[in-house]
This record gives sequence, structure tokens and C-alpha cells, in this order.
Amino acid sequence: MRRKNSKPLVVTKTIRKPKNLKREKKHPPLVLKKDGSLSSFYRKILSRFEPEEIQYYAGLMDGDGSIGWNSHNSKTIRLQINLTEEAAEPLFELAEKLDIPLSRSEVTEEFKKERKNDKPCINLNIYREKAWFFLLLIYPYLLEKKEKGKELLITKFRGFLDCHQRRMHQRHFSFPYLAGYSDAEGHFKYKYKQKEGFNFGYIVHSTAIGHIDYLGEQLCRLGYRVNYSKVYKKTNRKPSKKISITNLLDLKKLYKELIPFVKIKRKKRAMTMTNFYTNYLSPRYSEKERRLIKK
Repeated sequence: MRRKNSKPLVVTKTIRKPKNLKREKKHPPLVLKKDGSLSSFYRKILSRFEPEEIQYYAGLMDGDGSIGWNSHNSKTIRLQINLTEEAAEPLFELAEKLDIPLSRSEVTEEFKKERKNDKPCINLNIYREKAWFFLLLIYPYLLEKKEKGKELLITKFRGFLDCHQRRMHQRHFSFPYLAGYSDAEGHFKYKYKQKEGFNFGYIVHSTAIGHIDYLGEQLCRLGYRVNYSKVYKKTNRKPSKKISITNLLDLKKLYKELIPFVKIKRKKRAMTMTNFYTNYLSPRYSEKERRLIKK
């Protein structure tokens, strides 16, 4: 990125290179011409993913990813996910599975005063056949970006909408998906203030208002007490909305579902500490307190 004075605002460096550079420059065909089955190269990549991981990455893509063409008139597909360096564990893992490059972006020293809140970011970009493979992989579990994914896949695969597996075109909520979306857009509140004591909460905040409402509705159907915020409107920014859960028993129940799938360590730690407080320190819900009373 450059400004009018031609001085770079952001410096980007490659931090991971593919192990097989020749394969990365020219990807093997996705499907075999004879029978239309997945080629052996991509079957090997597919074997590295557990079903729940695929749902997780669909949630991560919905939250912090973008799906589209590489440029305005380009016919090259590009999938992109950017996360701050301190929370980039999912990108390092995904880059290893797909054997693709990673880059790191950081504001130059000259402009750090102007952009104090900007943190170093890790960027993952998937192009060409690997992008088609990954999009096809996560498409059945996409929610927010499902229509965009469908638009692209129609251009690549004839009769895609007539696929016998019609269920893949419908929306399906799952906790592995929510774990991925929460790693992108979620906030796990775990704070202590001297006057107020401990303060806990699960918050998801996004400009995709319809999708936030959908997630809240799914959690309500599962018995969680969900709080809906008003729509936030700020100048030069898209309207946004958030949902939150603050009841300790609901948080314990939710975190039990999310902890096995969340990949960002600090978020997993916040959930673990919340459950520890609920089980052993909370005057109201502590299991330890209940055992002491029974004795």
C-alpha cells in the first residue's frame, strides 16, 4: 500500500513458502476427465481434514474471509483470510494442510503514530485450483457467504445446482462452525474489576446483521438466553449488531461445545477460565460450594 508521497504505509513479507514450489506455480487438475472424480493430489489434501475442521474453517471464512476474483476483470479465483498475528494459529495450521504461502503485514515505523491501533497481520491467500478445492470443501457449511460461493462455483462446475446432494445448498448450523466464526468475530469476556468483581460474557459483533440474527435464533432454539443489541450506526462505517450471552450456566454449556474446536489459544483460555470460575469460585453455581453444603 502506498500514498501520494510514494512512501509505503504497510510492509508485507512472506513468512512461509510452499514445500513444493513447482506444484504451487502450476496446480494439478482438480478432477479427472475420465470419470469426474477428485484427483489423487487433492484426495491426499482432503485426508488431512477432519469433518469438524471443515465446518470450523467455513465459519472462519464467513467471519474474517473474502471470496471472489483476484481482480476486477480476472478469471482467477482468490480466497483470503487475514488475522492479527497474536491470533493467527488457524492460518498457520491451514497453510500447512494446503501447503500454501503466508505473509505478514505491518505498518511502517514512520506511520505507526498515525495508525496506533493497527497490529501486525498474517495473510493467507489461496489461488487457482487449490482455491476451487477449498471452496468446494467448505461450501456445504458456509452460511453468511454461501450465495457468493454458489455464484463462483456455478461458473466452474456445470450443473452444480442440479447436484444430487441438494442438502449442500441449504444452510446448516453447527458448533464447529460457530467456533470458527467466534475465532473471527467473537469476544470471550473474562475480566475482574475491584468494585464490580468478575465479569463474563460471550459476544459476537458483525456488520452482517441478518447473519447475527440467524446465529442468535439458532442459539435460542437450543435453549440459550441470548441478548440482542440495537443496530449500531456510525459515520463512514457499516451498521453493525451484536448478540451476547452472560448467564454463567449458559456460558458453561456453550463453552463445553466450543472448546474442542476453537483454535485461538487466548480465546480457549478465556473459556476455560470462565468454566473454572463457574465450577469452583462462583458463590451461586460452584460445584465445590454444593459439596461443602452437603457435608
